[in-house]
Order: sequence, then structure tokens, then C-alpha cells
Amino acid sequence: MSTKIVLNKKNANDEFGILSIQSFDNGKKIKKSIGIRVTIDDFKDHFNSDFNSFNPKESRFKDINSKLSECIYKFENGIEITKESKSDITPIIDKVENNVIDNRLSFIQYFNSRMELKLTEGHKYSYLNVRRKLDKYLNYLGKKDLYFDEFTPDFIVKFNTYCLTIKDPRKLTESGVRNYFKVLKSVYHDAHNSGHYFFKMNPFSLVKNDKPIKKEKHPLSINQVKALMELNGLDDRLTIARSMFYFQILSNGMRCSDVMFMRYGDFKNGRLSYKMMKTHSELKIATGIKTMLVLAEILGELNVYESYKKTIKISKTELFGSSQFTIEDIDKKLEHLVNNIMINNDPKFEVYKGYVIKKDDDIKNYIDLRFELIEIINNIFTEYMSGVLDKKDSNEFIFLPFISKKSVEHFKEYQKGDLLTFILFQKYKNLRNIYNKRLYEITDIYNSTIPINIIDRWKYIIKLSSHVARNTFVYILLKENVDIFSISNALAHSEIKTTQNYIKSGIDIEASDNAGLVINRLI
Repeated sequence: MSTKIVLNKKNANDEFGILSIQSFDNGKKIKKSIGIRVTIDDFKDHFNSDFNSFNPKESRFKDINSKLSECIYKFENGIEITKESKSDITPIIDKVENNVIDNRLSFIQYFNSRMELKLTEGHKYSYLNVRRKLDKYLNYLGKKDLYFDEFTPDFIVKFNTYCLTIKDPRKLTESGVRNYFKVLKSVYHDAHNSGHYFFKMNPFSLVKNDKPIKKEKHPLSINQVKALMELNGLDDRLTIARSMFYFQILSNGMRCSDVMFMRYGDFKNGRLSYKMMKTHSELKIATGIKTMLVLAEILGELNVYESYKKTIKISKTELFGSSQFTIEDIDKKLEHLVNNIMINNDPKFEVYKGYVIKKDDDIKNYIDLRFELIEIINNIFTEYMSGVLDKKDSNEFIFLPFISKKSVEHFKEYQKGDLLTFILFQKYKNLRNIYNKRLYEITDIYNSTIPINIIDRWKYIIKLSSHVARNTFVYILLKENVDIFSISNALAHSEIKTTQNYIKSGIDIEASDNAGLVINRLI
């Protein structure tokens, strides 16, 4: 006996029908009405004939599925089936539950529910922008709501045209529309995959689905970072912005959202420990001397480091007898015994730890001594700065007061990992814009120092932004042959492919440029 559930309509134009159970036994058709009324659309969209049940993920079908199972068992075992009366089960066509109105599901209400589930304010904000555009388009059409059955390929095509052509308040670029549709596709897939609504066809089937063009990245080389930190002519606000940028690089390519709200209490036991705003991942970073020097500059403690360099001495009895040397003493010695540059690759000279010296010269002992003394000084100063940081108010922001003193009051209750309210997220965006504008000013000053007539000047030009620090961290480590797995862990990425997005944008720009220069020289 092959049993199946069918829907019978009284009239051809009816919007609903009555569920019946039927089978063919030895060619004889047997049919029995169950007495449950459902809409034609619900049966078409949500009934699975292979399992003789409605979509189990839809809670409103739970009672019906239970009744169907009971009826099929009775039918196949010759037990009398009692029809449901109208009072026993609420007809689906008359049901109004949450966002089900006249049996039509609101896409806008579902969109709102997905927006509220986003974990970060950045994601929520991107959803909100799309919602606002949808609202304006619906208003343009004279509609107050958008239902799932209206979310069709035709609707998407027209909405795409609207976004690109109508100033409401402004037209979107193709890249902007692509980002909007990325959000809409996410909502569409959530609804479809969860069984909330089964689409008869892909709403985006008529829209060209080009992949976004990845932006060219502008990471700095080691030499460019060093030159940036030696750049003169910056006022106090630009000096702090440069320190923030350098701090980001030194702290595993820290994101702008994290460096902006860094507190002194995040430094404990020689480590920087914090929860990332974007991913909520916990990150712990060992703090080196460069990081401590950045903090020392902010706190006015650099004079202590300079005093250590002048007063702390080292001795090597086996090499220099009882003589003791400060950094200054060693530097004076080296000044007379080393060359600044290699002359015509003279084989009599070699490079040793950054110094050009005569081969097999005893001067190497002084160079080694200098490096050893610097290491001692750095360790002592790092310990000193750890003590300074411990005495600071743990809730005091490090960089935020230098970007906007007024903002400190707004964010004093904020803790890393907390969700920002929409208002606070807007304030953060404003802070990020201030920071980036200062980085753009530094960019102009830096690039103005590069001679116009220098060969391949474009190679030396920089383009700073808050995110370039993260790209620079990755770029420098790759150049130093650090494996991508280590870099991925340092960035707290959950997948290697996320890290690979930082490496290059579609093609290797540097390799492409070099190839272009070769062909220019050849022809």
C-alpha cells in the first residue's frame, strides 16, 4: 500500500483546500478526508511529499504534522479516522502569528530580526543602511511593507536600477550596490536554509554577480616604517597619530577599534591582553622595548631611558680588563674604527650587525659588547615601564584623550568585547575619521620629503590609513619568511584564507610593476 497526503479543492479558484489521505491497493484507489484546511500556497511551498509532512522547522505546522502521522498509522492499519472539527485545529488561512499576516510573511520584519542577531555594531550598521534604502524604495513605490512572495528576480532588478540611478539621497556606486546585495543575499540564504520561506526561484538570478575588485593594499616596508618614525616637522597631534600607527604595527597589526580604546589596565605582567572588538577573540601579546618606548613617550618617561644609556655600564674582563663602558663610550670607539658604507664592494670589508668593518677586525668585540649592553638596558627599562603602567589608573585610555578629550566621557563605561550602542558606534566612526585624517596629513608631509626627480619615486611613496598598519604587520613578516600559520595566529584569524586576503589583492602588484619596468628598459 502506497500512502500519500493530498490537498483537495472544492472550487478551482479556492485559496485553500482540505487535506486527505489516499493510497492505491491492487489498483484500487482508497481516499479518506482528514478534515484539516490549509492554503494552497502553504501546501505548495512547505509540504514535502517524500516524508508526508510539512516543514518541521516551521513551528506552526507542528500540530498538523503530529496529526498527519497519527492519521497515516490509522489509515494503514484499518483504524477509523476522526475528522478534525474547526474548533480542534485553527485553519492556517485565518492564522495570524508574529509576522504572518493573511498568510504572507514580511521580508522586512525577518530582515530586522536578522539584523538584531548580528554580534557587532559594524555588521548591524551595514544591515541598517540596507534597511533604510529598502524603506526609501518601498516609499518610492507607495508601499509600506515587502513580503517574501514579492522578493522576486523582477523586484531585485528594479531595486538594483533604483539604487544606481535615483538620488535618494544619493545614487550608489556599483561597488556600493554590490555590498548592499551581499547583505540581502545573506538574509535570503538564512530564510531559505532555515525553512522560514522556500523560494521558488533565486531572487538574484537576473542580476550579474561579479566578485568585488579587491582594493590594492599599501603596506610599508621596514625601511619606510623606520623613515616614518624619524620624520621631523610633526605637531603634537600628528606625533600621537604616528605613535598610534606604530603601536598598531608592534601589537600584531592591531585594528583601529582596539587601539582607540586601549587602556593602561590592558598591560599586565609584561603582556598586552585584550578582547578584540570585531571578533571578541582574546589576544595576548608580549610587549617588547619598542612598545614600551611608545608608551614612555606618551607618559614623559623617555628621559629615564636616555639616562640608562648614559649611566649603565658593562665590562668584559677577559677582553678589556677592568674597563667599563657605557653606550656612549662604545659609540666613540666605533666611530673611529668602522666605515659608514661599503666602498665598491671592497673584499677587505664586510658587514657585521649593520656595521661596515675590516674583515677579521677585533672591532667585532666592541659591536658585540654594544648589542649586549643595549639588551641589558632594554630589559631594565621594560621592567621599569611595567612598574609605571601598574601605577596608572587601569581604566584610563591611552590614546583616546589625544584624539578627542570629549569622547572619553562617552566611552568610560565601555569595556573591550562589549557591543557598542548605535550612538556610540557613530561616535567611534567619527573618532576613526579624525585619526585617518591625521594619518593623511602625515602621508603628505612624508611624501613631500621624497625628491621629485628621484628614479622610481612611486616606490617610496606611502599611503597611510588605520588599516595599513595591519597590512604592514603581515607584509613585513612575510618578507622575513615567517610562515603564514604563525601570522594567522598572531592576527587571531580563525581561517588561513582570511589571512591570505591580507597578502595580496588579486595579483602581485610588486611583481607586476617590476615586470613593467623590465619591458620598458628592453624596448
